Amino acid sequence: MFMLGVVTGLRAIDIFRLKLTDIDWRKGEINLQQSKTGQNLQLPLTADIGEALQDYILNARQKVNEPHVFLRIHPPYKAFTDAVSIGDIYDEYRIAAGFERKAFDGKGFHSLRRTVGTNLVTADIAVTDAAQLLGKMTPRSMDKYIALDIAHLKECALDFSDIESGVPV
Repeated sequence: MFMLGVVTGLRAIDIFRLKLTDIDWRKGEINLQQSKTGQNLQLPLTADIGEALQDYILNARQKVNEPHVFLRIHPPYKAFTDAVSIGDIYDEYRIAAGFERKAFDGKGFHSLRRTVGTNLVTADIAVTDAAQLLGKMTPRSMDKYIALDIAHLKECALDFSDIESGVPV
């Protein structure tokens, strides 16, 4: 679940709703309908995600007739009931790793999505392409990610080196 969040920036709700049939192993794609926007989203099944999913499905996932990829680890083995479950699991690992968190500090599961968005923008991926990869409806919805791009924001700053200050030195 975390690999999907870290690599693709998928929302927790889309991860917990992911079905085995959403993964096209032959084409190397993940195809799903986003819960928030209702838009279809097609993502590449990168080698790291493919290997992690394969390992989970073959070795950790219970062998039950359940269409969802991710299942509860305790009986009954069925899909999570909501995205909060993924956030709770994430918090358990965050606490075990020693990372403190306060409400609205940007260190929850959604921070993985923002990190992907910021990394796309800072890697000089066009904002329209980054928006499409994250399943955003418009490039304008990428504002939060662009605002975090300090390196590129500094490029926008005015250069005052050729302007005299009028202050005696």
